[in-house]
Amino acid sequence: MDHFYEAWQEALAEEFFGRQHIGHPTLFYVDDDVERELRHGYGIDEPLALCVGKFLRLGTTEPYSALEDFRWRKRQQDKDGVPAFLPLLACSVMAASRMMNDQNHRATAYHSRFSELLTGDEKQLGSHHYEPISRMWQVLASWQHSQKGARGICTIPTPADLPSNRSMIGFAQSQALLSGADRSFMPKFFRSLREHGTTWPLPGETLLAQIEIRGMGQHFSKGFRNALQEEEFRPFLAKLIGNYAASWDGSDELVPTGVTRAELLVRLDAGRLSWVARLRSPEQKKRIELEDGVVLEQLGDTAYYEVTGLPAPSADTLTRGIRRDGDNLVLSRPSCSVLVLARDDVIGVWAGTDGFRPGEAHVVLAAPTAQRDVQRLLDKAATTGRSADTSKLAWVPQGWSMHKPVTFDDAVTLRRALEEVQGAVGFLQPPAQFKLRLEGGLKLAPSLDSHLYLRGGEPQVVLPDATEGTGTLLIDGKERPELRKGIAAGRPVALAVLRLEPGRHTVSYAGVEIGFATADQAVVEPKMTKVCGFTVVDGKASESLSLLVEQTLPTGITGADCTSAITQDEAAVMELCRRDADEVLFAAADGRLWTLEAPEQPDWWTERLPDTPAPLRFEADFHGIGGWLLERRSGRWKGRPVNPGTPKPKSAGNPRAWARAVLNAQQASVEPSWAAYVQAAKELDR
Repeated sequence: MDHFYEAWQEALAEEFFGRQHIGHPTLFYVDDDVERELRHGYGIDEPLALCVGKFLRLGTTEPYSALEDFRWRKRQQDKDGVPAFLPLLACSVMAASRMMNDQNHRATAYHSRFSELLTGDEKQLGSHHYEPISRMWQVLASWQHSQKGARGICTIPTPADLPSNRSMIGFAQSQALLSGADRSFMPKFFRSLREHGTTWPLPGETLLAQIEIRGMGQHFSKGFRNALQEEEFRPFLAKLIGNYAASWDGSDELVPTGVTRAELLVRLDAGRLSWVARLRSPEQKKRIELEDGVVLEQLGDTAYYEVTGLPAPSADTLTRGIRRDGDNLVLSRPSCSVLVLARDDVIGVWAGTDGFRPGEAHVVLAAPTAQRDVQRLLDKAATTGRSADTSKLAWVPQGWSMHKPVTFDDAVTLRRALEEVQGAVGFLQPPAQFKLRLEGGLKLAPSLDSHLYLRGGEPQVVLPDATEGTGTLLIDGKERPELRKGIAAGRPVALAVLRLEPGRHTVSYAGVEIGFATADQAVVEPKMTKVCGFTVVDGKASESLSLLVEQTLPTGITGADCTSAITQDEAAVMELCRRDADEVLFAAADGRLWTLEAPEQPDWWTERLPDTPAPLRFEADFHGIGGWLLERRSGRWKGRPVNPGTPKPKSAGNPRAWARAVLNAQQASVEPSWAAYVQAAKELDR
């Protein structure tokens, strides 16, 4: 990659996923005007589309492979950094922003615009080339969710949110629905509704209806108005604008540039309501002072802060909203008519949450204006807590109703009910899931193995939204009937009911596999503060042992003397590798990857071999390990098996680097054994 591509990656990462967006919804919106502003603002001399187009491998089955390779290299340097394919995704959004009727294209034609933008030819890149880009969008969404709001709240939809006929291009289109001018106008629109005493926040469908009823569409862009008329995209547009309304803190801007937003949450502890702030920032100060005597005191080493100086949560403070400013920080909470509390694992008490969590208990408080919507939702979807608690508790806001404990055992029914009821509860959708993952469980010695759990305390399996109901959940390669009910309900599936034996286990679903281990106990060796051994002076060890200090430790003798032990290593396998190869790799079956460097030629070669044969080769010995030896010459890969075995790339090493190397060399052999390696790499690359 040249410096222009890297410059565009850094500019897009800072502009759309910088830390100034903490706690705010972020749209990755790029059109021709935004591209020009970014180019001039960041001093980049090369246009975005031209920069990306240079690295396309046109005429191949994988035209974006060079960009994917660059992303993997960057990820090895910074695993938590923004995925390094933003320039390509930005071009996909630019193509979506150009979708309108003209002399050459229909308004729905996307791929021709995308191809023309990057290659100058509308037929070079077709729909069959686009699947890797849709995967990149899901990787970006998964990364942004993993940052827990520190890089902005994700607005990229789940595949399930998109119309079936736009399952791939819908990601780019979703980011082009609201232009910068649209987002700048939304606070004015929200305020005009709030001034009439409307219950807040309103669900997205109601907001869209208000735009139409009030004739305010003229204030929005043509792209937004077109999407508003499109039945297939209207539900997602409603969800998008509803999320903006739910996170609006009453300020004139949705995202004050360079200002961090601390979220003000309600906490229920010891029979009273109080405030706690959550600050999603890499720099956690112990104490923060804001205007009007409001002070934040950090709770331990967490992202939570005790809040003093604010009036206690009440019917008035909840429905009006709160905002306090400080030095580059705003503490705010938008007004609300429905308050949902769930157990917070970090602070150990009930605290406000962004959405319902299937299978968990909630406390739901509703203002008089929202009680009808809440009751309708609970009647349709709740397993427990349908009836309001009529006990007169002092901490319940005056006039508000309370339901507890409210649980939703069926996530599918919950999502459907939220869509049907809308009203004040319409924005409390469960968090989006983009990949198969494990959550909860009782971990044993995370320092030894982050996926080691106490037997009987196995984790739960969370299924991705995109594949929900379309695959078979396998535990250690077998379907377990006792889990079917949980899978059908769309909630996290508890593995503890299976009573698994101690050892390693696998969970697979829809072609993706993850692993974990269980044990009855784990021995954690204490950290050594003092080391005892024999010092070595002039090659001789001392007769008596002593404490080794820092200077003598590297040369001292410690532990058992095993010099006379006989090794039981497997016989080594020797392979000859070409010295003239551009690159020689060894992809082991367990996920480790080596680059083999040719050793220096010994001096005696020139003495004993005056006519040195070419190409010369060098030896590589493999002790007790199997895999594939890969050589690249003149841009083509060739491979040879070395006791290949069955590939299990998640057991060791760097699986992602292993996967990229195998996929790059997938044409190296036609043997079935190599096909198994390629398939394993594709599953890792999902």
